[in-house]
Amino acid sequence: MYKIRKTEFIGFKRGVTPAVNLVRAQIDCDTVSDIPAYDAISGSELIIGSLAWVISTGDIYGLNSSHEWVKQGEAEEGGGE
Repeated sequence: MYKIRKTEFIGFKRGVTPAVNLVRAQIDCDTVSDIPAYDAISGSELIIGSLAWVISTGDIYGLNSSHEWVKQGEAEEGGGE
């Protein structure tokens, strides 16, 4: 299960009917599998910078520009020190 804690309206997606809200959100989730897809919320799309807190593990996931949830605090492959 997930619950949206907070949303920030960014704008409307262009060129689609009916209108789709683009939002940056903070989401509380019971488990990793509960994190919603970027387009799972009716009438809205989550955008880059949205965050999901997984309560069962304490992990935070961020939504990237490819609409993928990435666990925060882990280096990307190939992006080394």
